[in-house]
Amino acid sequence: MAEKETIKPAVRWRKFLVKGTFWLSSELMLGLMGLDTVADYSEFLTRSQVANHIGDAIATVTTLM
Repeated sequence: MAEKETIKPAVRWRKFLVKGTFWLSSELMLGLMGLDTVADYSEFLTRSQVANHIGDAIATVTTLM
């Protein structure tokens, strides 16, 4: 029988801190270079594309009913 792999809480905190530190430092660097707005805009475009796809899917399902 396969044993379930357990992750120690210290490892989770370490991963969280590394990811948080990387995110914060990249936000600071992009902000200082003036590119943070570009990154936010690309996130906005991606989210609006997803919203458009969901809207199209809902409209298709609604018309089929």
